[in-house]
Amino acid sequence: MKGTRARARPRRYGKMCLMSQPSQQDKVTAELRRAIVAGEFTPGSFLPSSRVLAPRFGVVRNTVMAGLGPLVEEGLVESLPKRGYRVVGVPSAFEVIWTQGGQLLPVGEEQLGHGEEMRTELRQAPAEVARLLQGPDGMTVAVRSTVHRHAGAPWAFREFLVPRSVADVARRLLEPEAVDEERLLAEHGLGQDGVRSCWSTRAATADEARVLKSGPAPVHFIQRTGYRQGEPVFCELTAVRADRVHLSRSAGTPPEVPAT
Repeated sequence: MKGTRARARPRRYGKMCLMSQPSQQDKVTAELRRAIVAGEFTPGSFLPSSRVLAPRFGVVRNTVMAGLGPLVEEGLVESLPKRGYRVVGVPSAFEVIWTQGGQLLPVGEEQLGHGEEMRTELRQAPAEVARLLQGPDGMTVAVRSTVHRHAGAPWAFREFLVPRSVADVARRLLEPEAVDEERLLAEHGLGQDGVRSCWSTRAATADEARVLKSGPAPVHFIQRTGYRQGEPVFCELTAVRADRVHLSRSAGTPPEVPAT
C-alpha cells in the first residue's frame, strides 16, 4: 500500500506533538536526576536550596523550582512545606515480557493500556519510516504517539504510524482518542496477516530523553511493522528506558536483534 507525496502543507488533527530543544528547566531536571541516580544525593537527604542550586546550573531560582516539578511527579523527590525537597529514591526496574503478537507488557498486567499524553498529527515521514512502509521519500504519514508510565514514572514512548492513504480509510486514527489501532484497521479490512519486528539498544535522542525524562540513559528501540498481503499497513516505534525495564524473552515473540 503505497503512500503519496504531500503536495501542500500537511493538515494536522487534534493535539500536536511538538519536539524542541531542551529548555533550561529541562536541563536542571536532567542534571538533578543524574545526581540522584549517581548517589550524590542519597535517599532521605534534602536537596540544596534553590539559592544554592541556581549558581550551579547558571539559572535563576524560579527555573530551579520549575525543574524540580518533574522529579516530584516521578517520585524521585518529595516537597515538604517549609523544609525543602527530600530525596525519596530511584524508581526500581521492572520486568516487561513480549506478548504473542510481539508487543510489550509489564509483568503482572493483563494489557498495556492506551497510555497517556495522546497526540495525533500528519507529518512527513523520516527516511527510515518511509523505508519500513515501502513508500517514497517525503511520504505523508499519520502519527499517534503516547507515553506509558509505571509507578508514576515514564518508561516507554510509542509512536504508531500509518500511510496517509490508510488514515483516510480508518479516519479515527486521526483523532486524539484511545483506540485499539490494529483492531480498528481490521474493522476496515486492513488487518495485518504478518508482523516483523526488530530490537536494538542505542542512546536516547533529545526528544526521547525529554519525553521519558531519562537524561543520558540508553533506550531499547523496537521497530514493529504489520503487513497485509505483503504490503505494510503500519509501523510501530517504541523507545523504552533501558535503566527502568528488564526485557524478558520468557514469553511471546521477541523481535529480531541486529547483528553487531
